Amino acid sequence: MNAMTESLSDSLSDSLSGGPRARLVANDFRRVMGQFASGVTIVSTRDGGRDFGATASAFTSLSLDPPMVLACLFRGAATEEAIRRTGRFGISILRDDQGAVAECFASRHPNRFATVDFRYGEIGVPLIENALAHVECRVSEAVKGGTHTVFLGSVHSAVRYDGRPLAYFAGNFGHFLVGDDAAVYGAIRAMILVDGLPPGSPLSVRDLAETLSAEPSAVLAALKRLGAEKRVARDPEGGYVVGGLDLRTALDMISASRTIEVGVAELTVGWVDDSDVEGLARLVGRPCQAYPRPAGGPDAGDGPDFHERLVALAGNARLLNHYRELSTVAAGAGPGIEEAHDDGDHAAIVAGYREGNLATVISAIDRHARRLREAWQQSSAR
Repeated sequence: MNAMTESLSDSLSDSLSGGPRARLVANDFRRVMGQFASGVTIVSTRDGGRDFGATASAFTSLSLDPPMVLACLFRGAATEEAIRRTGRFGISILRDDQGAVAECFASRHPNRFATVDFRYGEIGVPLIENALAHVECRVSEAVKGGTHTVFLGSVHSAVRYDGRPLAYFAGNFGHFLVGDDAAVYGAIRAMILVDGLPPGSPLSVRDLAETLSAEPSAVLAALKRLGAEKRVARDPEGGYVVGGLDLRTALDMISASRTIEVGVAELTVGWVDDSDVEGLARLVGRPCQAYPRPAGGPDAGDGPDFHERLVALAGNARLLNHYRELSTVAAGAGPGIEEAHDDGDHAAIVAGYREGNLATVISAIDRHARRLREAWQQSSAR
């Protein structure tokens, strides 16, 4: 039995026996499932003159004929117990601007329904107003599944409305961008990162929609996502302006970038082809570039900068996209940050790859990250 098989066997054995690795496996499972993006719902009911509701992402359709759904709630929670007593529940599928509603109903707020507009449906369950859709159900079966109860619901009514869904991914609420939305987001992000709109510059939804020939809703969705990334901020009058990265956010992003690069190095040093290493070497003389890069010139188009090419060695497109979200800081997003660039760090990384020396590569990555941190700290002190 090889080491990997032996390790897996030990983990499973300890988990089944409740041994010391049980919590580790549970934590690993939680992180894995956090990679599954889902919609967000409020599961609700009314019992004894009281309204009950809880945030749940574990909701899905089960059958079309007859129409059935399933929803999972933590056993012993007030809403779960109320649904078992009443045998009925409502589902409010939240829109992308209802993140505060989701957070409230996931909290211990003593009177959650006092914070939202709602109405009662046909079978008397409370439904959140302005949601993306409403589904009313009667409990067909309740199944115990570990720490949760799985309610199988026979659908009494289902109504949809216009809008975009609230998303839940890796422990955070966010927005799905699809089709033209993604293109609009990329265009506005490029205006900020590549064209260099200064912090505080106003971002008019109407003007951007006209400039980009886009729907105002797509522009608004893009600005919300950029706001979550700290690229955009709200002005005192409720509009949008170009945001400026504060020192703490910048240092956090540098640390996250460094962690990704070290992880890639640990996976790839000594394992990648010579051609991949030489491709990395050809980028040593180029300055770090933000993503997306300006049109035209040697660094345009899909040509990666040194750090992107390094992360791409892992062969994981999702990881590369996450890294690109952090590339502004590494590319000189602050005044004077370009002073942190040093070809010697890049050259040392390449040398480490050629020698198969992981310690050399990590040392160079750490040195480069340290230069960036110091440059940001000096810039903020000016």
